[in-house]
Amino acid sequence: MKTGFTAYIRKDFALSRRNMLIWLIVLFPIITAFGASGITETYSDTPKIVVLEKEKNQFRIPDGVQVLISATQEDLIQEVNDIDAKIGFIEGKLVTDGREPAEAVEKAKRILEEKPIESDSLSSSLFEKVYAFNLYGSFLFFGIIILFSLVEERKNKTTELQNVQPVHPAVPILSKITIASFITLFDFVICGYLLKLPFVWETAGLIILIGILLGTVLGMAMAFYASTETQALAILKPVTLVFLMAIPGLGFFLEGEIMHNIAMADPFYWLLQLVYGLYMNDLNYTYVYLSLGLSAAALCMIAANWHRTPYGIKKAKTY
Repeated sequence: MKTGFTAYIRKDFALSRRNMLIWLIVLFPIITAFGASGITETYSDTPKIVVLEKEKNQFRIPDGVQVLISATQEDLIQEVNDIDAKIGFIEGKLVTDGREPAEAVEKAKRILEEKPIESDSLSSSLFEKVYAFNLYGSFLFFGIIILFSLVEERKNKTTELQNVQPVHPAVPILSKITIASFITLFDFVICGYLLKLPFVWETAGLIILIGILLGTVLGMAMAFYASTETQALAILKPVTLVFLMAIPGLGFFLEGEIMHNIAMADPFYWLLQLVYGLYMNDLNYTYVYLSLGLSAAALCMIAANWHRTPYGIKKAKTY
């Protein structure tokens, strides 16, 4: 029987493929990214203009304003009445359905009168922050995947069997980290595409590495206190809500100095700031050094004490 690293990879991949929780974890960031990607389309106060095919050359519409072409007046009205906020131009008049923001209607009037308009009053950095927070979500479940993979092994009573296999004790753990890394990378790439991430692969690769390291630390640290699914769920609820979402999110969006200082105690806030740096093309290396330093120190401590967990090989007693 093959017991090498690739055999463990195949085994963990097969287990993950049959695990409904893993599928939900894969899909959740992608679903939220679809929602976030529509923010600029739905909530921007720059109007989307609908014109007739025969009148499309009669209007001088500024660059950056989306223009839709309709063949007939009925099609134009139907387009305006769509769920998205659009404003029609017909024979020099506005066509609205009453749901458009007042700012969008005012800008449409100025466009119709060939007057200049200001760019979005909604800051583009707000959209980028929402995008960054959603993209950060592709890292949230890394530690959860590792923890539940370990718990599942113990539940199926294969942990003790692995401990007597002729492979290094780190191989089963590295296999789980590899599978979780593939899932995270897949989510990051798909979500990055949906959320208009300006991919700089060297920088993105560094941030993905940091996300994997922090997720590994979190998952293995929680394993010290969880040996059953019930215990794992009890630990995950406060950890996910408080340390992965609430503290980083509040520090990120509120922007106050006090909240920023509080959030700086949370390593996942550093990761969130690094993801935001991808959008701003401004990588703060302070967060890089903090993340790498903490990950290295924490992984050394975990490795030295892994035998104390329900998943490690117990050290023999000496008399």
